[in-house]
Amino acid sequence: MSEQNRVAERHITILLVDDHTMMREGTRHLLEEDASLVVVGEAQNGIEAILCCQELKPDVVILDIAMKGMNGFGAARSLLAQAKPPAILVLTAYDQAAYVQTMLKTGAKGYWLKSARGSQIRQAVHEVAQGKKSLDPEVSRMLRDQQDNELILMEPLTTRELAVLRLVVQGVRNIEIGQRLSISVKTVETHLTSLYSKLGVQSRAEAIALAQRQGLLLENEQ
Repeated sequence: MSEQNRVAERHITILLVDDHTMMREGTRHLLEEDASLVVVGEAQNGIEAILCCQELKPDVVILDIAMKGMNGFGAARSLLAQAKPPAILVLTAYDQAAYVQTMLKTGAKGYWLKSARGSQIRQAVHEVAQGKKSLDPEVSRMLRDQQDNELILMEPLTTRELAVLRLVVQGVRNIEIGQRLSISVKTVETHLTSLYSKLGVQSRAEAIALAQRQGLLLENEQ
């Protein structure tokens, strides 16, 4: 019995969070090649991930970014705010510097791309479970290249653009943004086009990542 207890203590429990079933199945198989890694649950979005973590209390959460309902950014913030947070290992196809920096700033321990080998992901799980930082070599290289070419907000956002951006970060859609700000959907789209240009981004996800990384909203809170 004591030997079994010692074996159990070496187990690392894992929750997989990805909206693609095949991706979760494939990741589970590659992780289970290491007997010390135990997948205790799966979730297909951030909301499910939070509920599963409250019940299962995994050591590590392997988290994708783009998911319906609640994306990886929102899930990471919520999970890391728990009394006993899990270690977060991001596993995604997104290799943009803004995404990486936002996740690391939020508190994620690891950031790996889905193109990585199974052995690398297994090693990454062990590293983040030990409290160490673990980065895909491609991500590390990209961050080094980014250091001397940091994104800078060249033109300040207007008060209305900041209001729109704040709601975008909260996950509010254009029609509801218009209702909350008492403006038309077309006007919302105009503000989005303008702030995308000022931020140097091309999508809502990139705008959210950049706003969070640079603390644009925090700096303008009333």
